[in-house]
Amino acid sequence: MKRGATLLGALAIIVPLFSIFLSIYLSPWFRWEENALSDLGHASRSGVAPIFNIGLVTGGLLFMIFSIMYMHGKYPLTSKLMIIASYFLILIGTFDEIYGFLHFLVSLIFFIMLAFAALAFSYESKKSYPILVTLIIGISWALNMSGIWKCGAAVPEMISVLATLVWFTDALRNLRRSSWG
Repeated sequence: MKRGATLLGALAIIVPLFSIFLSIYLSPWFRWEENALSDLGHASRSGVAPIFNIGLVTGGLLFMIFSIMYMHGKYPLTSKLMIIASYFLILIGTFDEIYGFLHFLVSLIFFIMLAFAALAFSYESKKSYPILVTLIIGISWALNMSGIWKCGAAVPEMISVLATLVWFTDALRNLRRSSWG
């Protein structure tokens, strides 16, 4: 059971990241200083949209299954917030940039849920570093949105994802050592 749970948790991380980085690699037009990651998933403007969007939807499903099956016992609040975040990750891949404001809204909720999940993990695990992770996420978005930091939305998006991986990997490791919820 531990091996399957570990594999599921690892795939939840690997699948969406692989699709993102493969999409970037296959898109010579993509620029970190100009683009949002979602530009890769625009159905009419990006030739890699299927790779990108299927990766997000699949990753969202894997995160959701992992959160339901394995996180709920040890980290019940974190699990609930990750289920919500996972759902919105699926919606990001489903409602790409063609949907305009709807895409923006589901993306915004996804990133907010990641921050709340980090805070919940901090509370439930009795660790303080996820609070720092949340601050890093917030600061990167604030600097980007204020124009102080001249970069595309892809930069704070990727910072948010990578910062989330820090605490999620810790949770995965802690769950592996325990009874898996």
